Amino acid sequence: MHEITEEIQLENQWRESEFARFKTNPDKVNDNLWNRMCVPMIYAHWEGYVHSSIKILIKYLNKKKLQSSEVKTKLLVQSLNKSYGFLSGKQSFTQRLQFTENFEKLLVNEFYIEAKVDTKSNLKAAVLNDICIGFDFNFEIFSPQSPVIDRLVHVRNAIAHGQNSYVLTNENIQNFITAVQKNSDCLLAEIESFLLEEKYLKTKVEVHRVTPTQPL
Repeated sequence: MHEITEEIQLENQWRESEFARFKTNPDKVNDNLWNRMCVPMIYAHWEGYVHSSIKILIKYLNKKKLQSSEVKTKLLVQSLNKSYGFLSGKQSFTQRLQFTENFEKLLVNEFYIEAKVDTKSNLKAAVLNDICIGFDFNFEIFSPQSPVIDRLVHVRNAIAHGQNSYVLTNENIQNFITAVQKNSDCLLAEIESFLLEEKYLKTKVEVHRVTPTQPL
């Protein structure tokens, strides 16, 4: 096991005891009320797990002090994230100049990504897919749980906006927790593979493509 996946597990192991508590109603609160109270917390654990896991991964990549020419283009795009704002709408010459300067710095400096994960506060399947694309994770392994995760996000948002018409059963809560646990395991497996196989590095073919040819 890679040291980073161990760190992720240690960072998040407390979540399991929380899930165990959500599955029961120790205070004998009205069942529907208890279940509605649990939904925002279950969602918070889902978003929190993804946040903390990806941040740990990013910090590890930054500590490796890789050269920008070594890492895959998808990661370079993330390191340039803020700079793309200069390209929106009609750009002035100054904006284009700023973007170009940032791009030049990226190519000659050590690779660095800001340890920030944008879940849009709505970590449904489409948002998770965007995160997977950025790191070349296999989104398909998350697909079986996507309908349940999307339902969790929908119900959580409804409750947060004051809707109280949802009648939630213990089975609903169990399904939400199971989906979060399975997708959390999938994310950990993808991070493990990403690190052990060094999928953040360009392949030899990709390096050859970006290496200028020598004059004859």
